[in-house]
Amino acid sequence: MQANELRDYLMGAREPLETLSWLRDTFLPAVISDLNSIDVRQRLGIYAGEKIPENERNLTDVRNRVSLIIEYEMARIATRILEHAEIKDLFWSYVVANRFPDLEVRNHSARRSLRVEVKCLQTISEEKSANFDTLRKDIHPKTDFLVVFLWEWRHDPTEVTWDRAPQIVKGYVFHAATMAHLRDWYWLNRPPANLGGGLQGFDLRYGVNCANGVYNEEEGNYGKVTRMWQRDFEYKPKTSPLIEQTIDDYLVFKTDAITTGMDTLANTFLPGLSGDPAATPIEYNGERVGWKAGAIAFLLGSYLSKKEDKQAILALTSTATVYVLTEKYAWVENRYENGIMTKIRESKKPKRLVPGRAGS
Repeated sequence: MQANELRDYLMGAREPLETLSWLRDTFLPAVISDLNSIDVRQRLGIYAGEKIPENERNLTDVRNRVSLIIEYEMARIATRILEHAEIKDLFWSYVVANRFPDLEVRNHSARRSLRVEVKCLQTISEEKSANFDTLRKDIHPKTDFLVVFLWEWRHDPTEVTWDRAPQIVKGYVFHAATMAHLRDWYWLNRPPANLGGGLQGFDLRYGVNCANGVYNEEEGNYGKVTRMWQRDFEYKPKTSPLIEQTIDDYLVFKTDAITTGMDTLANTFLPGLSGDPAATPIEYNGERVGWKAGAIAFLLGSYLSKKEDKQAILALTSTATVYVLTEKYAWVENRYENGIMTKIRESKKPKRLVPGRAGS
């Protein structure tokens, strides 16, 4: 890419849909390639003798730490792209005020242009709860974008003998103002049943909801990146190319965020549970609905909601034991014989898939 063309994108001189395409098709693949290089991963690796805590609070701290370093590494890689293009009057800066966005492109006069908010989600996380709750008034419709990375630990030492190191599984980029528009439209059109004569909406600082006539700051699901839109939602905003592109991209991301976590769980636990080292995917109507190994299968429960689908998918498994998992990876172990499912045990935690562990 020519330096002048790169400068146009970074300075917000192109239309948002053009910039979105460049970020998605050119910039982000280059960033992910570098993030997955040994040079970067060795700085995030876990080495012999180091342990990751299993309790939920400290595990969240580890995930936050990894996410923050991925953000910093992305800025370093983006700066290197500028250096290679010999663009010396622009630089990527961190937003140290801890507000939207995370990264900004500025020139030497401090004028800002392209701005990026970065979210990182571990695929195996039960609650992918990163929030994008910035109000639309604080988002520039021409220069602001949201980048989401799905990452997971990989046990693949090569030249560097780590125990494990993060790897970016997939990356996504969204036009921030359009994503916020869809988020707000979805949230406003799904008020709670117990408004008590009140209203759900926004003040100048944050979302406001109402329960039984009492107003309070929204602190629940508003802005969670996996809960901002739903396929075939009844109430749709006025369409536009950016709206359509954002919906399509978001639905792909939302499906991937769930299925990649399922992939990780299956490849982590199925070999040990089944005694068969080779887990194979289960495909139904062109979609991956689960995995199986030996006499054991993992299935995503969302694909079993229709009776005809459930029977067809269970027939595909041809296994004696079926684990049905929710989108948060809570699970139920079932015995499957003669077309009948019999529940054996259940848990809300994937780590308790191994029999005999505490609380299993």
